[in-house]
Amino acid sequence: MKRFLLFLAVAVVGFVVAAYIYMLIEPYLPMLPSMALSLLPIFTSGWFIAGVIGAILAVLALIAWAYSGGW
Repeated sequence: MKRFLLFLAVAVVGFVVAAYIYMLIEPYLPMLPSMALSLLPIFTSGWFIAGVIGAILAVLALIAWAYSGGW
C-alpha cells in the first residue's frame, strides 16, 4: 500500500508540473514550427553531431567504469 501511495504521489506531482509547464509555454506554441526550422541547421552541423556522439560515449564510459567496481 505504501508503494502505491508513493507512485500515486509521484504521478500527481508529475501531472501538476507538466500542466504548469504547458500553461507557461502555451502562448509560444504557435512559434514552435518556425523556431524548429531555424534550429535545424545547427542540429545537422558536423560539430553538433560530433558533440552529441562524444557526450554519449562519455556517459557510456562512465557507466562502464561505475560497473567495473574501480572506486
